[in-house]
Amino acid sequence: MTGRGILVYGSLLHESTLSTTLSPATVADAIPVEVHGYRRRFDKASAHREGSDGETAILNVAPEPGQWLNAVLVPDVPDDEFAEYREREYRYELVDVPPSDVLPYDPADATTVERLDERLIATSEGGLDDPEPIPYYAAECIDGARGWGEAFLADFLVTTDLV
Repeated sequence: MTGRGILVYGSLLHESTLSTTLSPATVADAIPVEVHGYRRRFDKASAHREGSDGETAILNVAPEPGQWLNAVLVPDVPDDEFAEYREREYRYELVDVPPSDVLPYDPADATTVERLDERLIATSEGGLDDPEPIPYYAAECIDGARGWGEAFLADFLVTTDLV
């Protein structure tokens, strides 16, 4: 066990996208959580995606007191898989979220959150003043959120700006 967990909140919520970065064995222990002190919004310009009408916005997370978002915590990510994740998310800074700000949907999963040395979330400055989400990317994120259950999807929609 590595003691390192990653918090995924956008297209990596989609099972097929997540499985191209992390192994099924690693993802098997993933749990839905609330992450407090952050806001999720479509305000980052994509480096390699574009919508059919020139849309460029992808999801981003930034610190914001009093706000929250839902995510999936993937615990114990092995070093080789973490390297693949970092390569995929190279434009983001990883921030360690304190365990007190990561609340599992199922209280029985609290020990998973607390035992980790790190709970890393990808953040960056957005930069887009008038963001236009890429439609197919937004649909992939929403479909991914739906895969974690209807309550998770409802929270995803409520806690995401510009969906």
